[in-house]
Amino acid sequence: MTPLVAVIIATKNRSDDIARHALSSLERSTFRDFVCVVWDASDDDKTEKAVDGKTWNFQLQYVEAPRVGSSSQRNDAVERVLLSYPSVRYVFFMDDDSEISPDALDGILATFALPDVSFVNLPMYPTNAGEGEARWAACIKRWLGWNRYGATDFLYNYKSGEGEPGKLADWAGGSGMTAEVGVFREGYRFPEDFQRFGGYALGEDFAFTFYLYRKKGRRIVNSLGGHFLHFPARKGRLNVFGMAASKWYNFHLLFAALYDDIHGARLLWLKLKFKLFMVIAALKCLVRARSLNPLPALRGIREARKALKEYPKSKDIQKLFCKQ
Repeated sequence: MTPLVAVIIATKNRSDDIARHALSSLERSTFRDFVCVVWDASDDDKTEKAVDGKTWNFQLQYVEAPRVGSSSQRNDAVERVLLSYPSVRYVFFMDDDSEISPDALDGILATFALPDVSFVNLPMYPTNAGEGEARWAACIKRWLGWNRYGATDFLYNYKSGEGEPGKLADWAGGSGMTAEVGVFREGYRFPEDFQRFGGYALGEDFAFTFYLYRKKGRRIVNSLGGHFLHFPARKGRLNVFGMAASKWYNFHLLFAALYDDIHGARLLWLKLKFKLFMVIAALKCLVRARSLNPLPALRGIREARKALKEYPKSKDIQKLFCKQ
């Protein structure tokens, strides 16, 4: 079989989620010309049994990951696809705890038929019609210039009409990103430096696509059809220390990579807004953890600041998104 699309699922210790959500939704896909590559870094063989213990109605390859981390796992899986499936033209990244609609892959392929599309962003629908954030929280985000994802006008911004089918976007992320394979053949990769404070490379998908949009002029388009649902995993990915350190470190690296060509008053204004964004992001870690103790977050920020001082000594910031 010579598949047109490769579906990559990087997973770790999510045997129930990947079988119940990701793989089951792929079975219902109306588009069939794909191969699914499960890149597993689990501590046990439960995911392997969940994948290989059932006969799925699509081509499936299970691989035990040689490295742990969402960026490195995705990058390694891409390398396997490039070597093993030369017919693949598009790579769809799916989370183990998400489900795509039956028409999602058809919608993505139709979008790639538009001129010069490098990425397609599949919209996420709420899993509960009554689900949503409080009005006061939405108002604060809008006042700060954030959209509902917490995006800003300087870090992976979404323009008005976010999610509108066929509309140009600034970034794609989560379980809804599809890349034209040429992006990877040119040597671009997910930023593995984002894994410094945890295997979950916080924001690597948003950062990857927004960097290529802003610095390389890549076109990102919202899918003409389909959607996905996200069912948040029961287990938290990081503690407060790790989350605060990751946010501080990763977002500062992204900021430096994006705005190395900006100077003067505009750069000062961007830095001011960025610092405000980072302080609120650190406070958000405490809210999510339901903790009143700021010490773990402060320790995380301190360690991230130390790491940022060391970074320029050994690496060129512009190589953050390139194959190492």
